[in-house]
Amino acid sequence: MGEERRAASRVQLYLPVRVAKAGYAQPIETLTKDLGIGGLRCLSSTVLPVTTPVDVELVLSGGQDAVTIRGRIAWFRTIPESEQFEVGISFLETSPQIKRRLSMYLDRLTHSAVSSETPSTP
Repeated sequence: MGEERRAASRVQLYLPVRVAKAGYAQPIETLTKDLGIGGLRCLSSTVLPVTTPVDVELVLSGGQDAVTIRGRIAWFRTIPESEQFEVGISFLETSPQIKRRLSMYLDRLTHSAVSSETPSTP
């Protein structure tokens, strides 16, 4: 894929996501592969051309409402010997409330991952 050009780091995360493209009656329901404050990478069985505007719907925590974030397809590539594709989505319009929720969610994930890797002292 070449050199990374992300402004923010990503957390490897398999989270259900719904991607809705204008003109499609049915949204694409798939899984994220990673997630960050500025975007995500997910799988798709549908070709999504670069620069296509999309709405991304994520459920960050059980019992909470899904968040919907406006984005655009940043990159797209085929997965060899597969009928699936990898898609990079950049978030475009994120309200301060959603940005805060996403940031808190990612901080919790990062903190718990670091805590589980740190050996406890007797």
